[in-house]
Amino acid sequence: MRTLILRIALLGMFCLALPGQRLFVESDTVEGQLLQQIDAEKDEQKRIALLEKFATDFPNHEAVTWVLSHLQTAALQAKDYDRVLEIATRILALDPDDVAAAHNALRAVEAKKDADLIRRWSALTSTIAKRVINDPAKEGEDPEDHKGKVEFARQVDLYTEYSLYFAALNSADETTKTGLIETLEARNPKSEYLAQMRTSQAAVVRQVDLDEAVRAAETAFEKGTYNIDQLFMSASYYMQRRTNPDKVVTYGLKLLEMLENAPKPNGVSEEDWSNHVHDFMGQTNWMVGLISTQEKYALADKHLRDALKDIKNQDMTAGALYHLGYVNYRIAEEGDRIRIHDAVKFTADCAKIPSAVQAQAAENLKSMKAEYALPDDLMPKD
Repeated sequence: MRTLILRIALLGMFCLALPGQRLFVESDTVEGQLLQQIDAEKDEQKRIALLEKFATDFPNHEAVTWVLSHLQTAALQAKDYDRVLEIATRILALDPDDVAAAHNALRAVEAKKDADLIRRWSALTSTIAKRVINDPAKEGEDPEDHKGKVEFARQVDLYTEYSLYFAALNSADETTKTGLIETLEARNPKSEYLAQMRTSQAAVVRQVDLDEAVRAAETAFEKGTYNIDQLFMSASYYMQRRTNPDKVVTYGLKLLEMLENAPKPNGVSEEDWSNHVHDFMGQTNWMVGLISTQEKYALADKHLRDALKDIKNQDMTAGALYHLGYVNYRIAEEGDRIRIHDAVKFTADCAKIPSAVQAQAAENLKSMKAEYALPDDLMPKD
């Protein structure tokens, strides 16, 4: 009696698979033979049909979560987001600790851009991930498998914070944006993403009313009597609030233009002024690049690349690399196929940096290789 060992495989661009997850089935049973057929099938549509057949014919089999996980990943790749949520609910009813299923559901509601669902699935996914992190290894469980499972859950838990941050970043509705940020603050008041939001606030306005200061700065901009600090303050203001992305770009681009030839103030050393200028340029390019990632891929690509020259913050660097991977992937999708190599490079660099998107970047890298059939010698080396 032969035993078939199956592993969950990655099918979707934005899906994670639990490290080291294995399934042992007897290959001389009807169920085992069907699973073996699934595992060997190369045609994706035929494989999905076989998975659906197994899920229908053997809903109580121990392998059904393995099957449903594949179906969920395929649905995510096909952008059938309601199906992803339906399968997530079914998997979690069978295994309440399935972090990957919850994470896939979170990715689906992110794609749907439904703020209420993002809050709900972010909370549920975080709860599941924390439970897995705190659970001791089961009797007989391989220590390395347990370690990998816990690390995966820890990365996903961090990602649940990032999902709230990124949804707030791209929300044009002030109430929605505020609600997402408040949810993040309640989840983790010390979240690195809250700190990231606050990084761009100009020191010049800390002692005055911010709204009033921005109104005055915008009036000065309209009259042509503005300065560097006012532009940085205004761009940061709208970036933090995730409103008026066009203003972030307008003020940011004008600020970058001024910084190119900004005169050194009296009483400031050359070194201090140079550091100040490069800090402003790094943060401004980062803001303009990040705010443009959803629609203006070429603009996002240019400014995120420029941001990498000056930003020093590890999380901001990881975020810039992650989004550079994303925008270059989208540019490749739109016809400039050679840009997939840039997408691979930036994503690989992101995967080397400890951050909330590190695990996701590593999985995106595998998916790019599979989707574009990239040979091993074109993939970055460890």
